[in-house]
Amino acid sequence: MNVKFVLVKLIVKLYFGGALAVSFSHVIEASHKLALGGWQAWTTPFAIDGIAVIGMVMRGAAFSRDTRRLGFRVQVAAGVLSLVCNVFAGYTVGERVYGVLIVALFVFSEWLSDRMEGREVDAEREQAAKRAAAAAKGRATRAANKAAAERLVKSSKRRMDRELAKLTS
Repeated sequence: MNVKFVLVKLIVKLYFGGALAVSFSHVIEASHKLALGGWQAWTTPFAIDGIAVIGMVMRGAAFSRDTRRLGFRVQVAAGVLSLVCNVFAGYTVGERVYGVLIVALFVFSEWLSDRMEGREVDAEREQAAKRAAAAAKGRATRAANKAAAERLVKSSKRRMDRELAKLTS
């Protein structure tokens, strides 16, 4: 197990979770500013940031290309709405800039997490490449051996024909 990889991946996920939590509270604050109260304000983050997370999951390698593309579109649309809410929630310029930074951190940490690969993945790729090279070499060796055997058979046949011709003449 690559401990450094796991640690960095965990830290990135913690940043992602922290940014999501702050965005969650900003969306609730924006909902209050729009005169939504009680349960309505508290469910709004699930309708915005929750959909962004669903879009992020849809972009995973387990899904088809079309689903990943749809997931990206869903994530972008929900992300823009989340950005608007995070900016709208602020009362001062600093709070609004902070809202932008939180969404940027959310996107950046998710981007980092998607692109991180451990060394084990590289070792697996190296092994697969070695196996493919060995298989190609084996095919080439078998083809060369077959060609050599065919040449030997032809040569032997010619020699036998010459010997037979000497005996019959």
